[in-house]
Amino acid sequence: MNSSPRTLKLTIAYDGTDYHGWQVQPNGITVQEQLENAALRFSGERNSLEGSGRTDAGVHAWGQVASWPYTGELSLERIQAAFNGLLPSDISVRRVEEMAPSFHARKSARTKTYLYIIDNSPIANPLLRRYAWHIRQPLNLAALNQAAAWLVGRHDFLSFKAADGKTASSVRSILQVRWCRRGSYLLFFIKGDGFLKNMVRIIVGTLVDFGRGKYPAQKMYSIISARLRTAAGITAPAHGLILRSVDYSN
Repeated sequence: MNSSPRTLKLTIAYDGTDYHGWQVQPNGITVQEQLENAALRFSGERNSLEGSGRTDAGVHAWGQVASWPYTGELSLERIQAAFNGLLPSDISVRRVEEMAPSFHARKSARTKTYLYIIDNSPIANPLLRRYAWHIRQPLNLAALNQAAAWLVGRHDFLSFKAADGKTASSVRSILQVRWCRRGSYLLFFIKGDGFLKNMVRIIVGTLVDFGRGKYPAQKMYSIISARLRTAAGITAPAHGLILRSVDYSN
């Protein structure tokens, strides 16, 4: 065994439907718990995996990242194979990399990108019911993008924070936003330096009102400025949200 642990970076995908979010908690099975149980079984080491951030119950991920200290001698390829041989079919370790000792999945992260999917067809696709929010009423793509553009920049996003969310500051920077249409599906990409609890889902729920023609685009400025949760729209369902990637470049 190595005297000092290697710092490993795991890139993880999961279907969050049957989990109570990422972080270990007493009232339900979580993604982190499944990964730590698998790690214990093949390594014998009871070391916690530090995720890049929490995802809520029902939220999915394609590019969640965790850091894990490992003192064993297995190769990266065998570690990945061991994880995937022990994990349930709705969780996969897509990549294992060795990093500098200073690497930390959350503290080293620079930006995160989320994807939200809306099924905007008259009849819902039952095959994607776990991964897209079905809205029958047609949504205007141009109106969605015009309203979303007001989010870019550094703002206080208190209007888009869950009432029970705890954070020292609600100021965040949104770097990119984009809605695009793929057939009957609307895809929303949002990239920022951090996100408050339920922030992306509340943003999506609010933007849907713009897509329905309820408000002109400039109304988004007053929603942001209000710094009140009641100024924003509903919280979009968790199952349409995917943590797409976490960026660590300087």
